[in-house]
Amino acid sequence: MQENRIEAFVKYNFFHKEQRPRYVPNPFHPESLYYNIEQDYYVCPMGQHMNRIGTKRDKTASGYVTQSARYKAQRCEGCPLRGSCFKARGNRIIEVNHRLNEYKKQARERLTSEEGIKHRGRRCIEPEAVFGQMKYNMAYRRFRHVGKEKVTMDFAFFVIAFNIKKMCAKIAKEASKLFLDLIYRLYTHLKAIYGMN
Repeated sequence: MQENRIEAFVKYNFFHKEQRPRYVPNPFHPESLYYNIEQDYYVCPMGQHMNRIGTKRDKTASGYVTQSARYKAQRCEGCPLRGSCFKARGNRIIEVNHRLNEYKKQARERLTSEEGIKHRGRRCIEPEAVFGQMKYNMAYRRFRHVGKEKVTMDFAFFVIAFNIKKMCAKIAKEASKLFLDLIYRLYTHLKAIYGMN
């Protein structure tokens, strides 16, 4: 999106959780630890430096390559917070994706801005309900064809069917209202003629 100069208002996982009034971040989570950018080290809750020991590379299912910096505490044995901090043997090692954290920071700033709040308010009533109906109520979770043109055709047919379904429901609702209105008029007419209570 940055390459195409698109200002992204995209929610990351846990964004909604962070916005709750009662949300308290985990003090032992890597994002809660103090980070010294100049000297590239973290500080654990007991004040111990966690120095960088290397970089870990991973590849997602879609082929995207991620890089995480690895930091290791110097001495965790005998630490009174060890049970709450981590359960593994040896000294604690954390992996931090600095690039992802920077993207999250940018996203958080945009989403909590005045413009971001306006966009979020529109999104929940416009596309979210429709995608929820498609995925969960109609079990349309994946495309049935391969290739851009075939996927476009596949989705276009589904959208046409979805809109026809909505239109039929609206017509049925209006017909139901007309029918009930007709019954009520007939009842009031008969009541007036026969003096029914």
